[in-house]
Parts: sequence; structure tokens; C-alpha cells
Amino acid sequence: MNYLYDKAFSGKFRKELNLSELSNTQTQWVMRISRFGLAARGIVFSIIGWFLIEAARQSNAATAEGLDEVLQTLAQQPYGAWFLGIVALGLVAYGIYTIIQARYRRLVNV
Repeated sequence: MNYLYDKAFSGKFRKELNLSELSNTQTQWVMRISRFGLAARGIVFSIIGWFLIEAARQSNAATAEGLDEVLQTLAQQPYGAWFLGIVALGLVAYGIYTIIQARYRRLVNV
């Protein structure tokens, strides 16, 4: 959870990006999309982690589930379709964040 806070909510990821070419409006959109994507990724990884903990607790490796099972589990919950849609948009936002990171990554000479 600390990783989620550090990356998504504190905005520390901005230090890794050189956004000087962008206007203020574009920078705000980059920040919003990046935060949303990082938060969605953190939520999905947290759910996967929960499944792994449950598998270890039950001493049954067969119950360990991956991303597809996590998304199926979300879809089966009350309001699951809505939540799944939000998570899907978040994962798309994370994909956009990785593209932004590839384009605007601050390179440091060592």
C-alpha cells in the first residue's frame, strides 16, 4: 500500500518525467491519468496479493489466482460490472501512463 501512496497519490512519479514541453492543461491531464492508472494497478495487484495470501493460508497452491480470475471475481460482485469497468478504464490509464513515461522519461547521465 505504501507503493500505491508514493506513486499515485503523492505524485512522486512526476520527478521521473520531463513535462516542460507540455502546457499546464496537458500537464494536469498527464497527472490525472497517471494517478488514476497507478491507483488502478495498485488495486488489482492488492487483490492478486490477497488471493496469494489466501492460497498460502489454505496450503493449496491451486487456489492462487492471476489477473483473469481477479477480474472474473470482480465481475461477480454486486455492482461488479461497474467496478470492473472502472478498473478496466484504470488499466487503460496505466497503459497511457507507460506510454507517457516512455516519451517523457527524464534520463540521467551516470
